[in-house]
Amino acid sequence: MGNSENQLHCLDCANKAECFSHLSKNELTKVTDSKVSIYYNKGEIIRKQGTFVSSILFVKKGITKIYKEFDHAENVSIVDFRKPGQLIGLPDIFTASIIQYSVSALTDCEVCSIDIRLFEKLLTENGGFAVGVIKSINNQTSNTIDFHIQNNYKQLHGRIAHALLVLSKNVFESDVFNVPFTRRDFAEFTNMSSMSVVRILKIFRSDKLIEMKDGLITLLDKAKLEHISRVG
Repeated sequence: MGNSENQLHCLDCANKAECFSHLSKNELTKVTDSKVSIYYNKGEIIRKQGTFVSSILFVKKGITKIYKEFDHAENVSIVDFRKPGQLIGLPDIFTASIIQYSVSALTDCEVCSIDIRLFEKLLTENGGFAVGVIKSINNQTSNTIDFHIQNNYKQLHGRIAHALLVLSKNVFESDVFNVPFTRRDFAEFTNMSSMSVVRILKIFRSDKLIEMKDGLITLLDKAKLEHISRVG
């Protein structure tokens, strides 16, 4: 279960989302007074699909994964990831009353929970803030749709290569994933079976495209991975 702590004023936060730069000191004080900062251990559930929407989440530290659960399937489908400086739950604003996707901590995380009613009020009263939030929604939606459309039209080797490149560039921002990303995570991210993921990762290791050691992944030949991603 996550643990809360005393609040840092949003004005003093070093990595707040860009949209918050449009808020006045008084508005940031209101956000500070309404939010709760919570620590989560790796693997803990942050937000559960099917529960009532009550807040917008801001990732202050760590990496989270967003995923869809299905009644008819044992596995889930990873939709996207959020890292420090990014918001979770923006599509719920003004529309949804029930959370559509679950969120869990891929690493140890610190997350700020902001009352959704205050968030919606700021959107209606501050045009610059509203524009910033719309930009965030557009970027998140565009990246998510682009990945999953490309994933659907690639063969299995291409899916894994593409996923490795996206994780390297957009999520971990490094050619070395210094947090464990499991084979099951790969399967849920690429909509493949775990057996297929294991087989292809083994081939990539044998071909010296990647290295897997102590639960970590290093991209050794990005040029070849990019080629496989394009033609696969």
